[in-house]
Amino acid sequence: MLAGMEAAQVQSALQLIESESDLNSRALLLAALVSELFREQGFEPVIVGGSAIEFYTDGAYMSGDTDICWSGSRNPTPAERGEIMSHIPGSKRKGTRSWAIAGLWVDLLGELSSYGKSSHFSMRTPLGQVVLLTVEELLAERVFAARKWTGFNADDEQCARKLLACVLGQGLPCDWAEARRIAALPAYRCADELEDMRREVETELASDG
Repeated sequence: MLAGMEAAQVQSALQLIESESDLNSRALLLAALVSELFREQGFEPVIVGGSAIEFYTDGAYMSGDTDICWSGSRNPTPAERGEIMSHIPGSKRKGTRSWAIAGLWVDLLGELSSYGKSSHFSMRTPLGQVVLLTVEELLAERVFAARKWTGFNADDEQCARKLLACVLGQGLPCDWAEARRIAALPAYRCADELEDMRREVETELASDG
């Protein structure tokens, strides 16, 4: 982990990010740099949503931006966000929560809402640690968004299926009982839909095999 980064270290990290040709790897490195800068100031960033699924699936699903929420005792204020992000050379603020950096987008969101029993999942990168929302919670969240929230949503359907394919076909660790428990909670109520999608993806994988 990079600790107490000086301007030269941040510049070196940015050069590494810009030199990375793979878009998913570039986004992961940028997420690590941003996470470490905020972590140095006592904040606990967690990558959520489609961007977390992008990193779990190694780019099989591409979200187009990196969404960061905050765990821990407090969230950074708008002024603190602006100050910390200003340490990344060339970062451009867009609106109240978004920054464009190295051809990528970073969205700094609000407090993390989590129903999972397990801790968040951590990934190591050459630029430090990235903490992701758990696979189990992401599955419940995306199946709900795809099939329950406002009816069928094709983008969220694709997102959920890509994650399930990695769980069922590539051995991405997942506690299925925990995923079902979260999906059955009042916030989602999509346990049946989760099981339906699991069967559909299993059938697709068997057919492809």
